Amino acid sequence: MKEGYLKNLDHMPLVIEPETAKEKPLEELINWCAENREHIDAELHRCGALLFRGFDVTGTGDFNRFASSQGGDLQNYVGGDSPRSELADKVYTSTEFPPADELYLHNELSYAGWFPSRVFFHCATAAQSGGETQIGDSRRILEEMPADIAEKFTTKGVAYIQNLHGGEGEGKSWQQTFETEDRSSVEAYCREHDMDFRWTGKGLWTRKVRSGTIEHPLTRERSWFNQADQFHALAPGVARIDPELIASLPAEDWPCHATYGDGTDISLEELDHIRRVFREQEVLFTWRKGDVLMLDNIIAAHGRKPYTGERRILVAMS
Repeated sequence: MKEGYLKNLDHMPLVIEPETAKEKPLEELINWCAENREHIDAELHRCGALLFRGFDVTGTGDFNRFASSQGGDLQNYVGGDSPRSELADKVYTSTEFPPADELYLHNELSYAGWFPSRVFFHCATAAQSGGETQIGDSRRILEEMPADIAEKFTTKGVAYIQNLHGGEGEGKSWQQTFETEDRSSVEAYCREHDMDFRWTGKGLWTRKVRSGTIEHPLTRERSWFNQADQFHALAPGVARIDPELIASLPAEDWPCHATYGDGTDISLEELDHIRRVFREQEVLFTWRKGDVLMLDNIIAAHGRKPYTGERRILVAMS
């Protein structure tokens, strides 16, 4: 195998490619990874993102096999906020927001009751134009964040608030979010994951306080780790929120919102600073069919650029 970086990118992702045709089959890649586990883990913890390119990875079955071999048991998306479809056992489509919308940098499920340690993406169909899965080093993002904002997010955390409808309304229903029709199962999940909740006439209201920054359990480095700017009801360009709907509703009925963990407001000026840092730190590369991207979910944030044409990126988590 050969390793290196894409043109004009010197720190992430590290690209791993076959040197000969004999190394291209999926089984050869899985075997090589098993024999070089310490090296792969060390490189992932160093740069946060590994791009496997040029291997024979085709479709959900191959992707499931590879992801399962790299990160242990794959996990479901229970508690997740974005719309996506399960294609095979614990293999999902990437977020199904309209192509014109951008998904800003974030760490997967940083708002939820649990979050994966690794996130895997597989390019089944590359977009005609755009559609990059931008990535960014969350350690650098924290370092470049204005000190006062970093301090608030570290000490106060973030409160995520959702109004999940029961079948009709904006966004996902509580049934889709928790992948069940059983209210008692939802209540048990909320209690287990320290979420405040109450049933309403429209569905389910939840609130949970999560970390704004986090220390990696192995490297002990601290990273930016939240999705406040994507939950904030008044932030511009949030794909899940219709601005006209927000303007028509009282704040307590907003589909989702984010405040600091103590309930104080996150200002739009602060969100502007956060987005600016994201722009400065994001890394772009063009997908090729068959690519597999492996991220350390604490070290590497990811997003999605607007695109044209058909695009099909698969996701798995462990």
